[in-house]
Amino acid sequence: MIYVLKLIYSFMMPPGCFVPLLLLIGWWLYARVRRSAGIVLFASALLVYLLSIPLVGETALQSIENRYSPPAVLQGDVYVMLTGGAVSGTPDVSGTGHLSGSTLHRVVAVAELYAARPLPIIVSGGQVYADTANEGQLARSKLIALGVPAEAIRLDDRSRTTQENAQYSKQLLDEGGWKRPILVTSAFHMPRSVKHFAAQHVQVVPYPVDYKISRGTGWTGRLWIPTSAAMDDLSLALKEYLGLLQK
Repeated sequence: MIYVLKLIYSFMMPPGCFVPLLLLIGWWLYARVRRSAGIVLFASALLVYLLSIPLVGETALQSIENRYSPPAVLQGDVYVMLTGGAVSGTPDVSGTGHLSGSTLHRVVAVAELYAARPLPIIVSGGQVYADTANEGQLARSKLIALGVPAEAIRLDDRSRTTQENAQYSKQLLDEGGWKRPILVTSAFHMPRSVKHFAAQHVQVVPYPVDYKISRGTGWTGRLWIPTSAAMDDLSLALKEYLGLLQK
């Protein structure tokens, strides 16, 4: 019964609600006004449905996530962690401002890696918009709260793009004399990140974290139910593909 209710709910809220609405208008146009107009609305309803189901969004995003896997044997001389979003002015245990879910996943992963194998850490990320927080500074504070010594962290708090992440991280790598950086970022973000570091002539060891899509679960009914999260997945995948096309 719970799954029936979820199905009904999914077609009552956006984006699922647009599918029956377009079908209803299309049926009226097809029967009362002009058949060709009705067919256009039927096609539009199908397109909205396909773009809003997890089967499409998750498949697209997983195609990005699957490009790299964590190495079986970790070899490198420094961790480089890229940030990916933060909000400002919100109350937190250690002050104000919160890291996005993706950034927090990366921070926790680096803290765990450091606990297993202590290496210097470069945190790269700045304040992207006027109404957001400085991601690098918040990430550094959170790493320290998780037990990483402050002296182990080098900070780039200027970067606003992945290209700048690579550029400013390269400067810190050169200053520290590090030659084999272990790059830690979200799995969906890794291909574009590797590309930008390669443009700076930096060969990284990719260590993807923060996977968004489950693996090995097979096809389930959930994949066919429209959700806004599925459209978010598709949008994120398209963003990364477009980023890979840029020079």
